[in-house]
Amino acid sequence: MENKTLITEFYAAFSRGNAEEILQYVTDDFIMHVPGQGLNAGEYWGKEGFKKFLGNIASYGGGEFSVSVPTVAINDDVIYTREQIIMNRKSNPAEMWTLRLIMEYRLKDNLISEAWTIPMDPDIYDAFWTPGAAFKAPKSIEKSVVTINTDQSEDKVSKNFDHVEAFYHYFWKNDLNSMSKLATPDLVFTVPGSSFLAGYYQNWEGYVDFRSRLLSNVSGDKYKLEIDSIAASENEVFVKEYIRMNRSWDPEVQTSYVILNFIMKEGMIIQINDVPVDSIPYDAFFTKPVNQ
Repeated sequence: MENKTLITEFYAAFSRGNAEEILQYVTDDFIMHVPGQGLNAGEYWGKEGFKKFLGNIASYGGGEFSVSVPTVAINDDVIYTREQIIMNRKSNPAEMWTLRLIMEYRLKDNLISEAWTIPMDPDIYDAFWTPGAAFKAPKSIEKSVVTINTDQSEDKVSKNFDHVEAFYHYFWKNDLNSMSKLATPDLVFTVPGSSFLAGYYQNWEGYVDFRSRLLSNVSGDKYKLEIDSIAASENEVFVKEYIRMNRSWDPEVQTSYVILNFIMKEGMIIQINDVPVDSIPYDAFFTKPVNQ
């Protein structure tokens, strides 16, 4: 089964809510990772674990559920999607929540072997999965997409992939001028959460400010960024980074994982969403203790 067929059929089954049908698209040793502190947080091992995860959604939900997938980016052994789920809770069915997610799917033997749920609004995701928590809504909601677009221009996909690879090439050379030429003047850089780095950075100067805050106020004398995986679509590129670094107040080197979601327009980077794989340890790591 081709990767694009696999992901299309997987989401079709997920939309229908038939657990047994969904399970045929995952391996026996499948693992689902869900971050945060809500009721659904944790790791779900094997098909029985995934069945429990799906059951949690069914039992907690209030009967309204729709999933839209505006973007899918496919590589040989990894698929990234952006999801927008609209659903309610059984405890208060009148409130319709919008959950914006990046999903990472690792593949093995033409099946999904491992998946990560990565909330783009981690505070909203945790609030939804916390009984009694007050309603929250994201700043922007996309128009729902009925079908997944896997028939994309290979030329556009390849050019976006190469464009973002060039961005990292210049990043590692510390060539900010060349990096800036790959982005539009009105670039937007976002970091969710509550860390020292969280915020909405506008224009290239905003990105430089983010970088300065990281290197001048947080980073110690050890810092190394590498790419774990990358996949591109016609309009977006997803990069999973892992950063090994110590902090100015703590000599211990630790590793942090993030997804950089590059939004492309006419071959240029117009927005970068820097989304932690797990926002709670990320926020703690990138925030200096008050007593330091």
